[in-house]
Amino acid sequence: MIAITGATGQLGHYVIKSLMKTVPASQIVAIVRNPAKAQALTAQGITVRQADYGDEAALTSALQGVEKLLLISSSEVGQRAPQHRNVINAAK
Repeated sequence: MIAITGATGQLGHYVIKSLMKTVPASQIVAIVRNPAKAQALTAQGITVRQADYGDEAALTSALQGVEKLLLISSSEVGQRAPQHRNVINAAK
């Protein structure tokens, strides 16, 4: 499975749209903060999992079974390094 963080954002939307041209929806995991914003992804057959960049335990759970990961950074100034570290640690 391939996971995309920030899947409900503008870049995440375009990444998933492009990815679906070559990968079945059943193999895509959308990692989102707010699942209510991801209803369109669920309707397409994409697995939606909730996790916040600040919660390493939630990220670890959301990344179970994932073989590839695309980390799309958040726009929180000063938080990118710790957020990236959490995602990387969770993906190990």
